[in-house]
Parts: sequence; structure tokens; C-alpha cells
Amino acid sequence: MRPALATNILAACLSSAAAAQPSPEFVIAIESLQRLAAAEVERGILPGFTLALVDDQRLVWSGGFGLADVKRKLPARPDTVYRVGSVSKLFNAVAVMQQVETGRLDLDAPVQKFVPDFRIESRFTNAGPVTLRQLLCHRSGLIRESPVGGYYDDQQPTILATVRSVADCALVNPPNTQTRYSNIGATVAGYAVQSVTGTGYDFYARERLLKPLGMQDSSFVLTPAVQRKLSNSYMRIANADGTFRHEASPLFELGTIPAGNLYASAEDLARFMSCLFAEGKTAEGGQILRAATLNEMCTPQLTTATNGFGLGFSIGRFGNFKTVSHSGAVYGFSSSFIALPGPKVGVIVLANEDIAMGPVGKLAEAGLELLLQAKLGRTPTAKPEPVKLDPAALAALAGEYESESYWAKLEVDGDKLRANIASQELVFTPLNPTKFRADGRFSHNGPVEFSRNASGQVSFTALGQRFSPAPSNPPLIPPAWQKFLGSYGPKFIPAIVSVRHGHLYVMTENMVDYRLRPVNRTTFAFPPGLYTDEHLVFNMDTTGKARSVVLANMELKRN
Repeated sequence: MRPALATNILAACLSSAAAAQPSPEFVIAIESLQRLAAAEVERGILPGFTLALVDDQRLVWSGGFGLADVKRKLPARPDTVYRVGSVSKLFNAVAVMQQVETGRLDLDAPVQKFVPDFRIESRFTNAGPVTLRQLLCHRSGLIRESPVGGYYDDQQPTILATVRSVADCALVNPPNTQTRYSNIGATVAGYAVQSVTGTGYDFYARERLLKPLGMQDSSFVLTPAVQRKLSNSYMRIANADGTFRHEASPLFELGTIPAGNLYASAEDLARFMSCLFAEGKTAEGGQILRAATLNEMCTPQLTTATNGFGLGFSIGRFGNFKTVSHSGAVYGFSSSFIALPGPKVGVIVLANEDIAMGPVGKLAEAGLELLLQAKLGRTPTAKPEPVKLDPAALAALAGEYESESYWAKLEVDGDKLRANIASQELVFTPLNPTKFRADGRFSHNGPVEFSRNASGQVSFTALGQRFSPAPSNPPLIPPAWQKFLGSYGPKFIPAIVSVRHGHLYVMTENMVDYRLRPVNRTTFAFPPGLYTDEHLVFNMDTTGKARSVVLANMELKRN
């Protein structure tokens, strides 16, 4: 969305922003958040979004900003429906735990006891079985995506077909040895609910979760009622030449429905958040889960750490407060659901732009700070102010770098550094001579720190990795690799193989280029990231040219 268009519709958006008259103590907070939201519309990363603020059992305020439909200039509203991506996993975990409470499911029994259709190969001797507990806290060792129904598959298979498709795959790690995020893992857990109850997953979720919570605008599958309020969504799609184009997203059902297919409004998600604050009680007096069960779900599992994955929920900290949360991203939508159980406040942000963690995180953080200030009188933590560095000092930091996973190019832009990290553009703003903050669609206030070694060589840390200078004269890639270069898979989510600094890289999910490590002539290992320890495999034709790649366990044909 462009700033001029945002200005034209801003008044209409604000006029629909208040769901109800807020309490006096929240008026200033809401006005502050409205101003920030309006600035985000002007910034132009998010075409449209909806915010909701929750105080215990009250929806304090909800508001829509920007456009739900850019072409028809329809504004986002408080009741606009979005796809919420992996926020679905919270409801999936609740469904599983409901059946644990009935005794039909057991968190620590082998999952095959409840899902006989689930099979996967293991090369690990003496490895224990995969369990529902492991699946819900991402400690199962399963692959991230399934060959059928995974993130690259637009054929809309059933959940059963998706679960069955992993039979020819192998565990990446032994169960309960590493945390690795898995969409198929959550899907297997959801299918266990379908299996033991004998009902379709979407029917179960509607009758046992969404209806009791009063989530009338929500569904795990697209219905006519949902579609009437559903926002359009938009994607930054990678081109083979390293550029991007911006297009409307495709709309289809994932095969991993329990893991990421929920459609919901911010106001509906606020009802779920209030239920969490009420220890499982609904507004109508029902009980979706016991308080003890919810407490277990909101406690990190199979680890001694205080932060990490509980059962479905991500457990962390916001200042001195515990958070229970989840974010989401799915084909043109980005979302954030963050609840603070202590003060019983929370924020929901739903946006219609793909991979927009930066602005969504910025809005969520501001909402939490304003809620705490209004309810508890807590002044937001002071943030370091930017400083101006000598142009020569900035120029000394510019250049090309690489890390274990990414490439990076830094250039001076006025009093800041403009960074391109593996095809994600960020602005590095200096806070002192060595510390910067990174902002863009991929990051909000991301920490960046530069250092020099004894010989004066510059390196920096960002996105959880250390970047060192790239070689000025990188080696040429082997001639055989030249036949790997190009674009593979669906046009809306291509896997693009390219070269940087003498290494092969692959763009995945329109997000970032990942540096590949050769294992043999046609197999390359992924670095830390979305597909840690998994592989990209090239299938060759009779001329020695790659006709397809296997990425995320799915074969993607060359374009």
C-alpha cells in the first residue's frame, strides 16, 4: 500500500476503530496506539491490519487500519477476518488437551497408539517413540513440512493424506533431543483428536472450541460467512533475478489444517484470550479446559529453561512479566497473539501482508506497553536514542559479509546503514559507535553489534548470527553447480537457487536466501533457520541439468 492511498482512507478507518466506549483509564493509551497505527499505514509495509487490546474479561478496544482490499479500497475493520497462521496451534493444543482430560489421549504414550496412519523412518538406534507432548512442544525430531499438504502444496489434500505422506520421510533428530519447529508435528497431534473422537477436525474445533468461546467469525476451513469478512492478502514474491514483485496472495486450504489454517477476527481471538485469563472459563459460564491443564500448557516442556515452548504456547518474557503467545505467517498474512497472565492484559495484531514480523511486532510491543501503563501506571522502559556517527565511521562498517546461514551487504545511507541480509532489507540505526538497531519488514528493534579483531577486521552480530567479511575474490563455483541455478516450484512461492561469495544459496518461502553446504554431488544441507539439518536435493536429467529439487520433502519442478 502506498502512503498517498493511506491518507485518503485514514479517516474512514479511524471512524470504525472503536468496538465500544473504552474505560477512562485506557483512553490515552488507545489514542497513542491509534497514532502509531496511522503512522504504520503511512509507512506502507502493511496494506491493512486490525488491533485488539484485552484487559482480563474486557475487550478494551479494537480498530482496523489501512485497506482490507487494496483494489476496491475497502478499509480494514475491527471485525475483519484474517488467516492467523500458526496462532492456530494454540487452539489445536487446547483440542488435544481436552481429549487428554477425557482419557482418550495420553501425552506420553507413542503417538501411533492414537494415529495408526502415522509412520516415519528413523536412523537413530535406541531412540524413544514420538509422543504427543513432543509434538506439541516441537521436540519430536520431525521434519518441518510434509511431502503432501506442506507449505508448498496448493492441492488442498485431506489431513489424513498429509499425515500419511511422511511415511517415506525420516526423523531429522532423535525425539526429545532438540527443539525444531514442525508444522506436520502439530498436524499429527491434531489428527489424533480427529481419530479418537471420530469427527472431522474442523467440525470438532467448531463445536468444542469456537462456538463455546463465542468466536462466530472464525473457522478452520473457509465458509461463505468467513469469506464475506475475509481480508485480501498480499505477498512480496521472489523473482529469479533477485528482485521481488508484490501481488495478491493465492487462497487455498493447507493440508496442515490444525497447524495453521484458522480464519479469525481480532475480536474473536480476544474472546479466547479472556478465556485464558479466566483459567479456562468462557464468557457464557462454560469451561473449555481445567485451570491445572492450562497451567501445564503455559509451562515450558521437556526443558529446564524458563522460556520456550509449552504445549502449543510459546513462553517468554515482556519486561518483568511472563508471556504466553504465538505468532503466525501464512500466504500474505502475519499475526501476533501475546497475553500476560500476571496483569491479565494482552494484544492481538492481525495484518494482511506476508512476512511482516517487524511492523506487527512493533504494534504488539507498543500495545502491551500502553496497556501496562494504563492499568498499572508502569512507565514504558526508556529506549536508547539514536546518535549521529561520523560518515567515515559508518563507511568503515559498509561492505559485504556472510554468516553461517546468510549473506549481507551494508551501505551508508545518510546517518544510517542500509542493510540487505539474504534479500531482506533493513535499516541499521546507530545507538552508539558499535551498537545499532535493525528495523524493516523482517525485524523491529533487532540488536546489531559491531566489533573488530586484533587486526582491525570488522564483524557484526544480527539475527542471532555472526557476520564476517566475505572474501573479496571468492572462488568460482564448480561447473556442475551452474546447472542447478534457477527457479523451482510454484510461481507464488518459488525456490530460487543462486550464487553468492562462491556458495550456493536458496530462497525459501519468499523470506531469505539460505547458504547451502554440499553433502555430495546433488545433496546440500540447510544451515540453521527454517529447515535446520534438512536437505535440498537436485534431481538431474540425462543432460546433467537439474529438472527439479526436493525441498521440504516436496519435489519442485524447474520453472
